[in-house]
Amino acid sequence: MKRYDASDRTSYALGMSLSIEALKHRPQDVKEVILSDKANKNSQLSYLLELCGKNGIEPVYDDRMIEKLSLKENCYCIAVFNKFNSDLSYDEHLLLYRFSDYGDLGTIIRSAVSFDFRDIVLIGSDIDYFDPRCIRASMGSIFHCNIVRFVSIDEYRSSYPQFNVYPFVSDSGKELDTLELNRPYAILISQDYHGLDGLDGYYIEHRDLSDISLSIRSSIILQKVFSLKS
Repeated sequence: MKRYDASDRTSYALGMSLSIEALKHRPQDVKEVILSDKANKNSQLSYLLELCGKNGIEPVYDDRMIEKLSLKENCYCIAVFNKFNSDLSYDEHLLLYRFSDYGDLGTIIRSAVSFDFRDIVLIGSDIDYFDPRCIRASMGSIFHCNIVRFVSIDEYRSSYPQFNVYPFVSDSGKELDTLELNRPYAILISQDYHGLDGLDGYYIEHRDLSDISLSIRSSIILQKVFSLKS
């Protein structure tokens, strides 16, 4: 077994908590669980072993393999899982436009799941969302959701013509507070603050939004959408 490569058919969840998320939400895709002899014998380890037993997985204790595969220090557990395909299955989509940063993508996936979005659509992006760096940034939330790709916004619209698309731009006559949603709908967010300028969209009123990080900007939008669903 070697360190992660994008061409591999498997990937790694690095760490006890991420391995637990994989076992809880995608147990059918977990191939192997590797443990370190240094792993603390606590309730978290007991729960992981319980999940392994429930899913017929016999953990392997191999410190040398963990050291070889891990991207971080003090990693005592790795779940090896098959990369999985997804289908969109909800009437709420989160469209992420031209994302290229593992940290940004993982963080927004984590926020999306927190605000009850389970269908994630990558548009115009070839980022490898199975990269362990993205999985780590998502805190395992990637195992909770469906992720698909489209080359362009037009291609997405052709496949889901019934969905109402709500883009978010840097400036508009429509403020976020005026947002009203009609199901089924898709929230469209660009990694680049100005990436969707030119579309008829909504904006967040702020004296200088360029000072706000993508994760905060996205969370503001997703929290507003979540409040409209409640």
